[in-house]
Amino acid sequence: MIAKLSVEQVSSELVLHYLKTIKAEGFSGDVDASYGTRLLAATDNSVYQTIPQGVVFPKTNKDVQLALNIASRDPFLSLTFGPRGGGTGTNGQSLTPGIVIDLSRYMREILEINEQEGWVRVQAGVIKDQLNDFLRPYGYFFAPDLSTSNRATVGGMINTDASGQGSLVYGKTSDHTLALKAFLADGSELNTQGVSVEKAKLIAEQDTAVGKVYKTVLDVASSKRDLILERFPRLNRFLTGYDLEHVFDEHLCEFDIGRVLTGSEGSLAIVTEAKLNITPIAKFKTLINIKYDSFDSALRNSPFLVAAEATSVETVDSKVLNLAREDIVWHSVSDLITDVPGQEMQGLNMVEFNAEQEGDMKDKIDALCAKLDALIENKEAGVIGYQLTNNVADIQKIYAMRKKSVGLLGNTKGAKKPIAFAEDTAVPPENLADFIAEFRELLDGHQLDYGMFGHVDAGVLHVRPALDMCDPEQEKTLRQISDQVVALTAKYGGLMWGEHGKGYRSEYGPEFFGDELFQELRRIKSAFDPHNKLNPGKICTPLESNDRLVSVDDKKRGWFDRQIDIQVRDSFANSMNCNGNGLCFNYVSAHPCVLHTRPLAIAVTHQKAAPD
Repeated sequence: MIAKLSVEQVSSELVLHYLKTIKAEGFSGDVDASYGTRLLAATDNSVYQTIPQGVVFPKTNKDVQLALNIASRDPFLSLTFGPRGGGTGTNGQSLTPGIVIDLSRYMREILEINEQEGWVRVQAGVIKDQLNDFLRPYGYFFAPDLSTSNRATVGGMINTDASGQGSLVYGKTSDHTLALKAFLADGSELNTQGVSVEKAKLIAEQDTAVGKVYKTVLDVASSKRDLILERFPRLNRFLTGYDLEHVFDEHLCEFDIGRVLTGSEGSLAIVTEAKLNITPIAKFKTLINIKYDSFDSALRNSPFLVAAEATSVETVDSKVLNLAREDIVWHSVSDLITDVPGQEMQGLNMVEFNAEQEGDMKDKIDALCAKLDALIENKEAGVIGYQLTNNVADIQKIYAMRKKSVGLLGNTKGAKKPIAFAEDTAVPPENLADFIAEFRELLDGHQLDYGMFGHVDAGVLHVRPALDMCDPEQEKTLRQISDQVVALTAKYGGLMWGEHGKGYRSEYGPEFFGDELFQELRRIKSAFDPHNKLNPGKICTPLESNDRLVSVDDKKRGWFDRQIDIQVRDSFANSMNCNGNGLCFNYVSAHPCVLHTRPLAIAVTHQKAAPD
């Protein structure tokens, strides 16, 4: 008599069988089903925790293709996958109960640069700062500027369509993505780039997996275009998940299926390589730090600053500033952001101008400073002072303070920690101050502390309420606030996920898109991934699937933490206080092997010798 195995045993044995099979058939990377490795991949920069069944670390495109192709055969059809880079997502995008495909260990090569045409081709595991360190001698940089730039990978940026500081000028990752190499759930290779609509239609006629996805996306994006334009807000940071609006160019002459992959959170295909547009480094920079008597004044003054044609306008509130003051990082900027005698600084706007020629920005800076002087003299708009710096090193120090203070938010004393779950709301910039005033009322009504910082030029503010996620009642508060914020952003013409993707907030998608358009998103998912094998539950599910979307209420780290005896928890305070933002898992330019043991490999062609 054969003993009946439990679901857990069957799953575990199937995964081990799968891992042995791919190794036997030529998978050159690492495979690991140990509990320690799985636990490391169970968390990210979010409040969620999901233990995967295993982790694979591919070394080549062939590895990724092989892993997916074998999983599309019996007996492995039930296996699911989720791609992972630096794990910096704030909404659990890289978490999966299936098998993690970690592209950050080996697939970190910068493959090719074409300085004359202004592009670079890289593997998905290349880190943002690594890429910019490489590009700097050539006078270029990769534009989207993230606070997690020393550990965020290009693949992760593509999958969340990441943006950051200066996005009004530099746009999002999708605006710089020229071509992608990706693999569908069955292992079919998909190479994307902009092509004529006529050529896209020819591809759509092919009786292949790639032909099917072209046919579906062409049909949905063209037949539903009016509805798409009606439902998608005109926001700089708007993330649909599948960017159906921009698969066509503005003249509807060119088609790029890659636009549905950028922001798809790994739910459509596994991206392994990208050809990226690169931007010349501006030779001249000026940063004006404007000080305010209240954070509300800083927000309400932001449209005035955007009108000054600045490259970016960043803001931080008094809580973030005070955290920075208490840290050693303040010593590097204390002379650049001095106190105003007799005034208490409660908000700070950092306004950056940059240009290829100094004269291109001088008039703008002079005009802004003259207006600020008038506001200070007349005691208007809450402006109490400002400082100006042209030194690039000093500017970097200020931004380093801003980046570090964000991490410091998570290290506040006590059980309650400011956490990311409703912190990338986007509304039209002109509505931001009123929106934030009501947002504050909402949080004050729950008697919560919170810190605020963000990109006021784009109408995006990061708001992190402090909650103790080991307390079941406060976990319920997270759900209440999430629901309220969804309604509040809708009221002000925005949306909840303006920068960091949907992840576990995917359940709000049907309400936002409406049933008709959401069903079209499901059609696209069905064409790319009919059996729901890639990051299931994120963004949407295939049309014929009964699988559910992930939920804000899904299991969080706090649920696991409260299973631990409180005395044990207190004995491991540093571990328990880890907020998951991955700062310890980073790239250090002076020591390029710090992240992984294998040295960075860079194979460069089509270029002249790098400048000294």
